[in-house]
Amino acid sequence: MSTITSNLGLIKPDLTDNIHQTILDLSNNFQKLDDVSDIYVSSIPTSGDWELGDKVWFTNVFVGGYVGAINIRTGKATPQWSSLHAYNIGDRVCPSVDNGHWYECIQSGTSAPFEPNWLVAAQTVTEDTRNKSTWQPSTFYDLYDIVVPSIPNDRFYVCTTAGTSGTSEPTWTTTDGVATVDNEIVWITYKIVKWKESGTACLFRPFGKIE
Repeated sequence: MSTITSNLGLIKPDLTDNIHQTILDLSNNFQKLDDVSDIYVSSIPTSGDWELGDKVWFTNVFVGGYVGAINIRTGKATPQWSSLHAYNIGDRVCPSVDNGHWYECIQSGTSAPFEPNWLVAAQTVTEDTRNKSTWQPSTFYDLYDIVVPSIPNDRFYVCTTAGTSGTSEPTWTTTDGVATVDNEIVWITYKIVKWKESGTACLFRPFGKIE
């Protein structure tokens, strides 16, 4: 008759056990061993679901660095948001400054030069157009200023040549990466990214500083 180990709860088969059941028990043992095995990474995880207390160990240890990191909040790991980065539907990010949430891209496009003010209510949608303004005539615009047309077209435009806008609104191109000339200004076109709040983000903190 099989017995159970006291630490991991592994099943120790007996010679009298059914062969089929023994194979299932051994498979279960292997899974338990895999679940508690050390995880080695080169950096803090940016994917996967992680439980409170999960640990990872760094492969690239050095003086002044850390031996590993521990998760202090159950949730999902994602990459941090990046500016002027192309995102596709389904991509996931978390803010550069932790707010406890992660976000899923629900409209593909390019992120703005400046990180959005993230909404934290469940399922709310954040538009990635921080510091935008509606285009105005005869107005000076500086590098990296962002405008949207008076008639929204799901695009934002980044100033890449500073100057004064024309007296009438230009005909905006809607092709990503293509320029719209506006008197002295050159605007580069980007499709607006939209993010949906999608749950709790995990939070890893390094431990074991190497002196």
